[in-house]
Amino acid sequence: MFKKNLFFKRLLIILLLLTGKNAIAQFGPENTLDVNAIYVPQSKYTQKNGQVENTEKTQKRMELNYSFPISTKFDPATKKLEKWTGIVSGGYTEMSGKTNTQDVMPEKLLNTMLGVTYLRTMRNKWAMVSLLTAGVNTDLKGVDYHDFFISGGVLFIKTPRQGFSYGFGAFVVNALNAPIVLPGLMLHLETEGRFKFNIDIPTEVSIARDVTKKLELKLAVRFKNTSYDTENTVEPKRRYLNYTELPAGLETKFKSKHFDFVLGGGYMILRNYELREGGIKNLFTEGQINKLGGNFYVNAGIRLKFNKEGK
Repeated sequence: MFKKNLFFKRLLIILLLLTGKNAIAQFGPENTLDVNAIYVPQSKYTQKNGQVENTEKTQKRMELNYSFPISTKFDPATKKLEKWTGIVSGGYTEMSGKTNTQDVMPEKLLNTMLGVTYLRTMRNKWAMVSLLTAGVNTDLKGVDYHDFFISGGVLFIKTPRQGFSYGFGAFVVNALNAPIVLPGLMLHLETEGRFKFNIDIPTEVSIARDVTKKLELKLAVRFKNTSYDTENTVEPKRRYLNYTELPAGLETKFKSKHFDFVLGGGYMILRNYELREGGIKNLFTEGQINKLGGNFYVNAGIRLKFNKEGK
């Protein structure tokens, strides 16, 4: 019973991360390019099978995200809005080298995504968001159809007032190299004032304050979840790696008309690397969870603003 409850808790987190992330992009600034880097120094690495002990690994990651408008149509008579948005993102991670032949931790990980979303407003402050994404998530050892990840679906979102939205829907993803139908959930809440609260379930919970017009301080907790196809000789059947992390930190943002610069740091609370076998039958089985211990991290990023208003 405990294992089943644990599974559904994990599944809920994965569902939220798979479906909410791209839908929330509808609320973010368009025509902006975000480039971010994070570094986590040597942290204790624990492998579930016990074949790798008393070792440490460092982690470095670069990320790029770009959201841009494709087309927008607004009917003044019916006040209906139709909007197409494109999404391009990618990330490259490097881990310190393998300690021995039993070490299953990939040294390199690459994730890419190209997607499109379609938003259409409906009655009573409801909107429908459809999205389709495709990308290659791999350890760069060998790229084949297993490394190709596709997801698509529909969310119905209601916005009772400005700064508050929630939604539900359904998605199809090829997790574990098999088509799986999953429910989708999202929640967006932001406030204005001296302290600005922002809740984007499941990606971020934060509080920010403008020290000056060009300087912002933010305390944020973020969730990240990415699936990869990997290869290892220790347990070759376990090739689907699900990576989850939970960092909490303080960021300083320097704002200008055409770009923002972010410098921050904090504590990496959680980093799990779960290896699974492919196929729907293994969706309910327990995976091999390898962990990196908690440690401090530093991060930096820049946002280039290409929109005319410079917002």
